[in-house]
Amino acid sequence: MQADALWAPKIFTLRGFVKENMLRGAAALDVGCGGRKLPGSTGMDILRLPGVDVVHSFNRTPWPFADGAFDLVFLNHALEHVGDVVAVMNEVHRVLKPEGRAVIQVPYFRCIDAYNDPTHTHFFTARTLDYFIKDAGLSRYAYSGDKLFDKKGFWYGWPHRSRNPLRQALKNFMHRYPAFYDQYLSLIIPTECLTWELEALKR
Repeated sequence: MQADALWAPKIFTLRGFVKENMLRGAAALDVGCGGRKLPGSTGMDILRLPGVDVVHSFNRTPWPFADGAFDLVFLNHALEHVGDVVAVMNEVHRVLKPEGRAVIQVPYFRCIDAYNDPTHTHFFTARTLDYFIKDAGLSRYAYSGDKLFDKKGFWYGWPHRSRNPLRQALKNFMHRYPAFYDQYLSLIIPTECLTWELEALKR
């Protein structure tokens, strides 16, 4: 897939979080949007904040949306707050159209921000969501559901090349050897977050 076909680089731009509606008619759900909703999306949050369209906890399933309602589901620093990651990922899959995408960003488990917030209940490595990704090597052991995804993109940090050549060389190493990075190098140089773009596989 070409990079310009991915949602994540359009959302997390080189200048920061996108400020204009770039959905081009696609139906999008921003789960746990808080006060900063993805422009043009339907925002769902447990609090009635500016920009929240549907007041509903992501921990209460099913969510109040029809099957296959969205082209894009966005979870921006939300998945670390949920009570049951499996149940939430099932709902993400359910409300996505066939070949719809989920863009998910969470704090990296070595990052201090992962622990500063006492409402964070889950911590993530590069392989955590492999439990929901077809042929990733973990789903067949731990995830009995059929609501699987295809991984279209994964990034340590934001989904762009660094303008600093040394930092980009480090990112290249991290992506080439994620197990080594997670286990050893991240103790010295932790990244801030992890970003996935997943495509819903539906029969």
